[in-house]
Amino acid sequence: MADAAVVTIRPDQTVKEGFEATAAGSDRLAVVVDDARVLGVLTDGDIRRAAMRGVAMDSVVGDLLSAAPLLCTPDQSDAEVREILRAHRLPAVAVVDEDRRLVGVRRMSELDPEAVAAAVGVLMVGGRGERLRPLTDKLPKPLLRIGGAAIVERLIASFRAAGVRDVYLTLNYMAEQFEEKLGTGERHGVRLHFIREPEAMGTAGSLSLLEPPPTPLLVSNGDLVTTVDFGAMVDYHRYHGADLTVAGVEYAAEVPYGVLRTADHHLLHIEEKPTLRQLVSAGMYVVQPEVLRYVPRDRPFSMPDLVDAILRDGRTVTVFPLLERWSDIGTRDEFERVLFEFAVEEDA
Repeated sequence: MADAAVVTIRPDQTVKEGFEATAAGSDRLAVVVDDARVLGVLTDGDIRRAAMRGVAMDSVVGDLLSAAPLLCTPDQSDAEVREILRAHRLPAVAVVDEDRRLVGVRRMSELDPEAVAAAVGVLMVGGRGERLRPLTDKLPKPLLRIGGAAIVERLIASFRAAGVRDVYLTLNYMAEQFEEKLGTGERHGVRLHFIREPEAMGTAGSLSLLEPPPTPLLVSNGDLVTTVDFGAMVDYHRYHGADLTVAGVEYAAEVPYGVLRTADHHLLHIEEKPTLRQLVSAGMYVVQPEVLRYVPRDRPFSMPDLVDAILRDGRTVTVFPLLERWSDIGTRDEFERVLFEFAVEEDA
């Protein structure tokens, strides 16, 4: 049952190295091994949850391991392993022998493919891109090219890498250009479906135009440049049993003044030009089809509106922290910065 696709790491390696190791494997997990003995398993989700707790990327992976790691043995039946994976909402589990030596990995995709069916993709590409004018006077922002491919083509490729085969594009501004440029999606390895908004419907309103699919919806703004693993985002969403998952990215802003730290009217300290860090919405979401009922059909509706409606009903919304590259092409300066980065990388 040896599995060459399984990635192993040592417990003294850094969390950053652990993240890179999980990304290198098809299962988004790395088996932590010391002297050939399995100590535990580290998943992409484990590392993102640690990041949410404030764990530094230069910490060691051994600090993240569970005292009672979830492992299977070679003699466990398919039904037993399937139930373990279902109960813990995991896509895969490591298999070890009686000496805790690695034997391989069992995968839900092999035991119950329906349980991990790929999400349906939704790209919201209807915006006017006002801040990028005059670039967007004749071409919609998602069709601007970055490093040899249009922004929307890069997102479609990332969806396909996550197993997505059906991608819906919600259109408004210059809708016909997307249909002419992208066609059926065959050359991108997906099936494209175009949905025209009758009017500008906000960041969530166009979801009301879709028939709820049997799997989660992977939703993204159409003007993002990112290296995020969308498959990891869907796994994370399923692990937490969320109704909606919001991708979050760290935003840092320097305060150009000395900030007064106080207690009541007493000054405790002056912090000179601190950098404030906040987790902000990255414009990417995983949405359970049953929550589409919260989206009205007759008026514009935003993603914050949808989140608020879900939370008011006591449902679960979780945050998926981005550890990968991400850029929102919102301004001319940002567009030129990303263009330059890709030009340098391609020349290297």
